[in-house]
Amino acid sequence: MLHFLSPGFAWALAAPALILVLYLLRRRFLPRQVPSVFLWRKSVKDYAANRPFQRLMKNLLLPLQILAALALALALMRPAIPGGTAGKTVLIFDVSGSMQAESAGRSRLDLAKEEALALMRTLPAEEKITVLAAGEETERLALNAEREEAEKAVASVTCGRYGADLDRALALADAVARDGEAETGANVIVYSDSFRRSQVTVRGGAFALTIVNCGEGAENRAVYSLEASDGQAFARVANFGEDCSVSLTCEADGVLCDAREAEVPAGETAGISFAIPETAEHVRVSLREKDALAADNTAEAAVKHAVTRTVAVTSDSVFLESALRVHPDLTVVRTEVKALPSTQADLYILGTDPLIVTTALPEEGYDPEAAGFGPFTWKAEETEVSGYPVPAISDCPLTKGLTMKDVFFRSVRPVSGGKAAVSLNGEAVIAYADGAAVLGFDLHNSNLPLKYDFPVLIQNTLDWLLPAETTGGDDTEKLMPMAESDVRMVAPDDEADTAQTRSDQGRELTAILLAVFLVLLLAEMGVSRYVG
Repeated sequence: MLHFLSPGFAWALAAPALILVLYLLRRRFLPRQVPSVFLWRKSVKDYAANRPFQRLMKNLLLPLQILAALALALALMRPAIPGGTAGKTVLIFDVSGSMQAESAGRSRLDLAKEEALALMRTLPAEEKITVLAAGEETERLALNAEREEAEKAVASVTCGRYGADLDRALALADAVARDGEAETGANVIVYSDSFRRSQVTVRGGAFALTIVNCGEGAENRAVYSLEASDGQAFARVANFGEDCSVSLTCEADGVLCDAREAEVPAGETAGISFAIPETAEHVRVSLREKDALAADNTAEAAVKHAVTRTVAVTSDSVFLESALRVHPDLTVVRTEVKALPSTQADLYILGTDPLIVTTALPEEGYDPEAAGFGPFTWKAEETEVSGYPVPAISDCPLTKGLTMKDVFFRSVRPVSGGKAAVSLNGEAVIAYADGAAVLGFDLHNSNLPLKYDFPVLIQNTLDWLLPAETTGGDDTEKLMPMAESDVRMVAPDDEADTAQTRSDQGRELTAILLAVFLVLLLAEMGVSRYVG
C-alpha cells in the first residue's frame, strides 16, 4: 500500500487542473495593423483553440505539462512503498560537552545528526523512531514517532557542557524496545565521540546495539579551574596538545582588568594569577587563542571574601601545615586528642593515617585507634600498593582542578562510606560526606604532598567544609569537566549486534518522481521549440 510521508503537500495536485483551465480560457489579443493576411489561416486556428470552453485542439504540450505538474506534486508528497515489516529504531545522541568540538567548521554533533538523518531515509515508511538526548539527564525528544516528526527532533538536539549518562539512556531504550508487541524488536544506534562497547553496563535482550562515533581528534586547551578572592584571581589551564603559549584575559564585573601569557608544556597544566579590583564581585577569564572546543575557553567565578576561621590540628605534618599556611584567613591551632572536647574551632584535622577533616566531632569524640569516624570506616591494616596504578577521579567538589597525574601510593587504607572522590583499584582512598572528608593514607606514604594537586585538594576541602562568603551569590555556570575538554581522540565505530530481523525495506519514490518530472520538463521544452 502506498503511503505519503508529507501529505500536507496534497494541495499541489491542483496544478494540473490549473494548467487545463489556462488552456481553456481565451487569450486576449490587441488589435494590430498588418501588411499581409498570409498568416491569417494559422491565426484563425489559434483563435479557435483559444476560445473559452471549446473542445481542445490536438496539442502535445498539454499532456506533457499536466504529467510534469502531477509528477512534481506527488514528489512533494513523498510517496513510499512500505515493502517490509516496520519495527522500532531508537537514536541516542551523546550531548556531552566534547560533542561541541569542531573540525573543518563542523561539530561532532552536526556530523552525528547527518548520519542519523541519512539512516532514517533508509528505514521503512512505517518505522517507529524514538530520539533520546543523553546528557547528565536523558531527555526524550520523540517517542515512537513518524519519520517527519523524528527528523524535527533530531534537528533540535543541542549539546550541554558536562558528561553523558549513556547507561541511563540505554535503559530507557530497552524499555521502549520492550513496550508493545512488535515482533521485529528494536535497533538502537548511539551517536557519540568516545563511547565503547566495553563501557556498556545496562544491556537488554530486546534490542540490537550499534555505536557510531563521530568526528576527528584535535588539540585543545581549556580553562578548567578558577578561584577569586579579595584582589586576586587564580586560573589553571590544561593543554591537551603540543607545547604551546597561551594568552588569557581577565575581566572583573565585565571590565578588562588584567592579561597574562604562559607557556604550557604538552599534556600539562599551568597556573596563572591575575590582579583584580578589591571591590570586584565576579571575574571572567578567557583564552584568546581559538581551538577545537570553544566552550571550555572561558571560566567565571564569584569573588570570595576572606573570613577568619580557626582550624584545630592534632597531627604534626609539615606538608599539611605548608598547605594551610597559604591561607591568611586561617588560624591554625595545634591541640592534643584528649583536649579536643574543650577546643573550639571551625574545622578539625585529626590523625595521620587516615587523615580526617571535619567541621564537628561526633558525640562520642575521636578515637585514634578506631577503624571508623562518622559515616566512614576503613581497614585496620594498611594495604600495600603494587605497581603504579592510576588514581580514578570522580567529578565532585573535592576534585575540582585535580589531575592526580604521576601521583603514587606506597600503602593505603581503603575507605568505605560517604562518596568516593579518588579511587585506587576500584576502592576509595579519598572520600567525603556532609561535614567531613577522609584521606585514607599517610601523607608520608605518597608523593601527593610534593605535587601541585595537594594544595589544590586542601583548598577544595576547605571550600567544601568552610565555604567562603561571596558577593552577589555564586550563580556562575559550572566549569566543563576536564574529561570533556580532552578531545584528542575519537573512539572507533563499533559493529552492530545481530540486527533485528527486517524483510526487504520499503522504498521512498520521491527521487524517481523528480527524475520523471525533469524528463517531462525537458520533453516539453523540446516540443515547444518544435511547435514554435
